[in-house]
Amino acid sequence: MQPLDPADPRNPSVQIAASIRAAILNGELEPGAQLPSGEELAKFFGVTRVTVGSAIRSLKEEGFIRSQAGSGVYVRDQATLPMPAGKTHELAGVATFLYEAGHLKNTPRTGWLLLGINSPESVAEHSFRVGMIGIALAALEDADVGRTAALCLMHDLHETRIADVPSVGRAYVTTAVPEAITAHQTADMPHDVADTFRGLTAEYEAVETLEAKLAKDADKLETLLQALEYRTQGYATEEWQRTSIEALRTKTAQELAQAIIAGHPHDWFSAFQASYHELRASAKNRTTA
Repeated sequence: MQPLDPADPRNPSVQIAASIRAAILNGELEPGAQLPSGEELAKFFGVTRVTVGSAIRSLKEEGFIRSQAGSGVYVRDQATLPMPAGKTHELAGVATFLYEAGHLKNTPRTGWLLLGINSPESVAEHSFRVGMIGIALAALEDADVGRTAALCLMHDLHETRIADVPSVGRAYVTTAVPEAITAHQTADMPHDVADTFRGLTAEYEAVETLEAKLAKDADKLETLLQALEYRTQGYATEEWQRTSIEALRTKTAQELAQAIIAGHPHDWFSAFQASYHELRASAKNRTTA
C-alpha cells in the first residue's frame, strides 16, 4: 500500500481507499488476505481511525472487501471485483444465460402433475440424470461421451422461457422452436460461446448424429426411471413407462431399459448398505489384528 501524498488534494479517506484498492488490484493484497487492523492502518496513513473507517466502508460498498464478525476485514475473491464505471464485462451475456439456466431448478416437470403429484421433480433435476444416463449410453456405444452429456444438459434449456408443456398438451399449444429460443438466450454472448450452445440445440433437435439419438434416449430412460420411482409411492405410472420405452431409438437404450425394469428403485440402497457393513467389518478386523 502507498502512504498518503501530501500534494494530493483528495480527501484522506478517498486516498486511503485508492491505496488499498490498488494493492488489491496489483496482487499485493491477495483474495482472502486479511487487512491490517483499523489501528494499524490509521498509524500507517497517519490519520484517525474514523478516517480509515470511512475508506473501509467505501471499499465494502464497491465489493473489494468484506467484514467477518469478530475476526477482521478480508479481501474478497477477485471474481467479485466490480467493473469500471460505464463498462460492461465481455462475458456478461454468459453470466445472464447461466442465471437463466438456474430457473430450471424452479420449473416443475408438469406431466407428473397430471398424476396428482404435488411436488414433482424439476426440469433441472430431470436434466441432471439425463446427463448421467447419456454418459453411460455413450460409453456403451463408443460415442463421444462429452458431447452426448452436453446435449443431455441442453435438451430442455428452452423451457426457461416456455415452461414445461406435457406431451398431451402440445397439440393445443404453439411455441417457438428450441433453436429460436436458444438464439435469443445467447444473443449477448461472445460468438464462439453462442455458437457452441446453438450448435448443441440444433444437433439435438435434428436427431441425426449418434450422440443426439443417445441424448434423446437418455431423456426417455430418465422418464422411465422416474415413473418407476413414483410407482413405488403408489402412483399409476404405467402409461409413462410404456411411452418412454416405445420412444427409444437405439438397441443399447432398449437393453438398459430392460435392466431398469428388472431392477427396483431401492436396489442401490441395498448395495450401499451391504458395502457399509463390509467396510465396518474390515475396519474391525484391522483394529483387532
